[in-house]
Amino acid sequence: MDIMQQMDTQKQDRKNGMSTEEISNQEEKNILKQLLDPAYPLAQRFKEVCPGTYKHCQSLVTMVEGVSLALDLDVDYMKVAALYHDIGKMFNPTCFTENQLDDENLHDKLDPKMSYQIITRHVSDTALILLNDPLFPRDLIEIVTQHHGTTITKYFFDKAGSKNEDSFRYKGSKPKTVEAMILMICDHIEARTRSDIQAGKKIAPSDLIENIINYQLSDGQLDDVVMRLGDLQKIKIALSRELEGIYQKRVDYSKAKEEQITNRA
Repeated sequence: MDIMQQMDTQKQDRKNGMSTEEISNQEEKNILKQLLDPAYPLAQRFKEVCPGTYKHCQSLVTMVEGVSLALDLDVDYMKVAALYHDIGKMFNPTCFTENQLDDENLHDKLDPKMSYQIITRHVSDTALILLNDPLFPRDLIEIVTQHHGTTITKYFFDKAGSKNEDSFRYKGSKPKTVEAMILMICDHIEARTRSDIQAGKKIAPSDLIENIINYQLSDGQLDDVVMRLGDLQKIKIALSRELEGIYQKRVDYSKAKEEQITNRA
């Protein structure tokens, strides 16, 4: 028996000593690792077609990792949800600002209702893409498609001057689990943080987190989630740490750039 056969035999012996549940759990972990591999075909295509969205998703992966550790959740499970939650934008990449390379925004020339339909469609498109991937866990698809809940596309609602909020809401399901809730909260916070930094705005991380979570609570987006108040506090603390790191890096970079300019003068 050669060494490869011995390794296969040992591997099979270990597998034979595992329960069905243990084998299933190990297989799921392996699948999650594959989906997180940058070389996975779907991940590669996502990065090529939607580089800006992919970068946003990578930032979200880092954010949900900290929160998942604080709540003792499956970290890889949450990281996969974060990495692929916006993959539906591949069908219309330039309709989303993070993928626009110049100042021209096609929504400037579109009716707000048409823009609303294009933007909100990325949730169902995400489900369609992931359902066609042979490895992607079906329960994760459900979590991913709840990250906007029934929130309002406020920019287009305001632009239209509409008084009917429901006509500009996402048509999906509200988060049903803690995992889906975390994805929603983190997605909104990451997008808001990125927007504030690009605009040069400064806001205390704790205030930003409180504002977003309180808005989602008052809008009824978290009504279907059952969790302990103590866990909500853990989420806020973990997110505060993440945002402090992001803002600190930005401050350090800006300061270094200013010093470099001063030294050249």
